Amino acid sequence: MAFITLVAYAADQGGTTRVLNHLANGFAEAGHRVAILYCTSTGLAPDLEDMPRPGVESHALADRRQRSRALGQIVTFLSYRRWLRKHRPDIVLATGNNINWFAALGVISAKTHARYYIKTTNPIVRQSDGAVAGRLRRAVYGLIFRRAAGVLTLSDAETTLLRKQFPAAGDRFHMVHNAYLTDAFAAPEREGRADGPILLLGAGRLTAQKRFDRLLRAFAAANPRDARLRIAGDGPQRAALAALATDLGVADRVEMIGYTPDMPAQMAAADLFVLSSDYEGLPAVVIEALASNLPVVSTDCFASARELLADLPGCAAVERSTEALSDALRKWLEAPPPRTDLRRFALPYTTANAVASHLAAMGEGQDNHG
Repeated sequence: MAFITLVAYAADQGGTTRVLNHLANGFAEAGHRVAILYCTSTGLAPDLEDMPRPGVESHALADRRQRSRALGQIVTFLSYRRWLRKHRPDIVLATGNNINWFAALGVISAKTHARYYIKTTNPIVRQSDGAVAGRLRRAVYGLIFRRAAGVLTLSDAETTLLRKQFPAAGDRFHMVHNAYLTDAFAAPEREGRADGPILLLGAGRLTAQKRFDRLLRAFAAANPRDARLRIAGDGPQRAALAALATDLGVADRVEMIGYTPDMPAQMAAADLFVLSSDYEGLPAVVIEALASNLPVVSTDCFASARELLADLPGCAAVERSTEALSDALRKWLEAPPPRTDLRRFALPYTTANAVASHLAAMGEGQDNHG
């Protein structure tokens, strides 16, 4: 059995923390020695404190956050290399874009026997990158992709895209299922919609990437007299978004409920999930919504958005603009579709399937060991 170390920047309320804990637990249950290594220790939300099962090690390289993630990684880089040399894991798994270069360059420079795997959780090449930043990202990722034992992508569409963008590392890319669904999303059969306002749900960190400003503007432009919008999540843009809702004249129909640990209950209460981001990898909330038999209208913000949603009843993927999103919401609200079974499209993303696909991609699956 292998010693697998999962590397992340911080233990926070984001989806990456949940996924890496689900994977760590699954790897341990499969008989592997497992450690989670954070650059910095921060307090977990109460519902996440007990996520690592007994036997899963957890370490932090520093006890406080720096002013920026980049600075935090620079400050802890030498400690990370020393940790690798002391503990000598067999496999290092970088759990997301925000830790990839750190995890990879540490393994390369530590010169241990470890093989490392990169997981891409957001687009690598972005339209928003300037010329210099774009060339730098391509150069750094080209290096760490070529040196990696494997690069784990979250969809076939993303694999195809990355092979075109980084042809020299084309044989490194392999699709895995992420660990999104727990037993909490074993959705009961949804009944017909109750009388009352239609409830639209958005969820995520209130940051620029998620474009909740676009969601608010699209909701206001759709002019839904019989609908409400609930936003679950917290972050630095909360005050600005509340002010925008007031300016748009929809504050009385918008609830901002902050971080909630019980997303299954929120999704069970909603009629439509809306994702308004500029970019994503494969968003956990979309899979969780489908597992809850909750239709999804999303911007075309992740590689497989149209492939996943285009043909599903009540679902749509539209271009990343307020106008396109408001048009989609207006059409949906004018004729809400009947309830249908969407859960089967999310079942590949159960924790058990995700653990098996990750282990297979890292050469530790059952087929690799007879």
